[in-house]
Amino acid sequence: MNAQRDLEDNAPAADTEVVKMRPRILTALGLFLVVSAVYMAAGSGRIDTIDGQYRFEVARNLAEDGSIKIVDPFLGFAINGIGGAYSPYGISPSIISLPLVYLADLSGPESQDRQQFFFSFTSAIVAAGAAPMLFLFYTALGVHARPAIGWTLVASFATLTFPVAATVFDQPQHGFFVLCACFLAFLSARRNSIALAAAGGAALAVLVNYQETYIIVFPTLAVAVLDSSQVSSAGARRAFERCAVFLLVGGLGVLFWVGLNNYRFGSLLFSSRFVASNHPSAIGNPLFGVPGLLFSPGKSIFLYSPPTALALLGVVSLMRRERRLGQAVAATCLVYFGMISCLAYWGGDWCWGPRYITPILPLLALGFPFLNVATQPVRVVVRALVVCGICVQLLGLSIDHHRFLYARSLPTYFWAIDKSFYFTHSALFSRPGELVDSIRNGVPAEADLFRPGPYSRLLTYAVFGGWGFPELSAPAWMRHYKVFWLLRPWPLWMRAIPRDERPIDMRATETVLGIMGAMGLFAIWLGSSTSRQRTPA
Repeated sequence: MNAQRDLEDNAPAADTEVVKMRPRILTALGLFLVVSAVYMAAGSGRIDTIDGQYRFEVARNLAEDGSIKIVDPFLGFAINGIGGAYSPYGISPSIISLPLVYLADLSGPESQDRQQFFFSFTSAIVAAGAAPMLFLFYTALGVHARPAIGWTLVASFATLTFPVAATVFDQPQHGFFVLCACFLAFLSARRNSIALAAAGGAALAVLVNYQETYIIVFPTLAVAVLDSSQVSSAGARRAFERCAVFLLVGGLGVLFWVGLNNYRFGSLLFSSRFVASNHPSAIGNPLFGVPGLLFSPGKSIFLYSPPTALALLGVVSLMRRERRLGQAVAATCLVYFGMISCLAYWGGDWCWGPRYITPILPLLALGFPFLNVATQPVRVVVRALVVCGICVQLLGLSIDHHRFLYARSLPTYFWAIDKSFYFTHSALFSRPGELVDSIRNGVPAEADLFRPGPYSRLLTYAVFGGWGFPELSAPAWMRHYKVFWLLRPWPLWMRAIPRDERPIDMRATETVLGIMGAMGLFAIWLGSSTSRQRTPA
């Protein structure tokens, strides 16, 4: 009877909490629709890096015959294993992209071009998932809806996440799962929930199957599971239980990675990323990596993502407000940054900007709302950095990122040969000139092919460097391919392709994205309006 009475007494409070959550959930859904629509509209609509071709090949084979083998003969870095060749990359990005491959098959006749077009939006959709999660995280931390929406949009469109999410690089997907693990860990501490701790561990399990090195952030993210307000022995014991569940479920992902390695290569701890005989060592010098990622004109995170400086300052304030969460954010970012700076390829090439920093940008964005903007000069600086951030990201989206590299005749592993390259060269500073050249002069007259590489009839297959015209230098070679000169977002370059050769119906696809964006804006407006109406005067 007492238990029944307790349930009845608590029911109104639970119902009230659900009612309060509805506007926030509606706003979060709207943010996802808006951000995903913009990311997809700004995307390349093709596999714009060879890394993505391997991931697509696994996804396609999984969809068609349940196999994870590589059968494309042109993917030369496939690793020979038990019964065939396998991708050198983790399995998570291929599994995550499976629904898009299926959707491509459902939307028309079988077409690899269409499959690759849909696949190219994997990072856009997953990265867009970080937007509603950030908004809900902000409001859980006590941030009002309006600034929470604003800072979510800053994190989505004024940081390096935007242009990288519009590629087939998978670092923005990593960022979603890092943020997801941290959010669920934080909620598990606040609500004293073992189930939420397990859900956070599941996010870690997915993350480590993108890349096994993410095991390094398991302990730092686990700090968010702790509750600094609990000082009793019972509270400490419960915190230990949550932490253990968080790490144990994450550890299941490690066991899956180990088992998959054994299935493919007959070795439990085989790391297949750098087995090519001519691949330089992955170990680099942090004396190049740290200043390169912070200050170099070619890869500084503060140049390619100016609002990051604001986020760092905000994290300091967050640590004072939510000690354990702030510690988890700071420790995770420091450990991850330290790992990246020790890589020989700390710049993440071949790419635009320091893409390896992208996985921690959504986590750092937690600091945005806690920045002290009480004075007018500070507000001016904040607005200026946000505007600069948006402009830089639009530059990154405008032209294919390979153009800068081929124009300088760089060898494949140039980062190992010239470790100081990015201290004297910058794709960011070169981009305005490239953009003006493309707009003013258009596609070179000698460009009679869309892209270099095998399967020339496929528009969306990856670019292969040095394919065809072996007698030409890289800058002259590049002029034979339209992909390096057309504006990069797919709604722009695809208009230069004859209608019957396009992989999709452009009008229908643009209409769908427009409807998504409009629905998202309406949901944001409705959710924020409802929230204001329910806020006491």
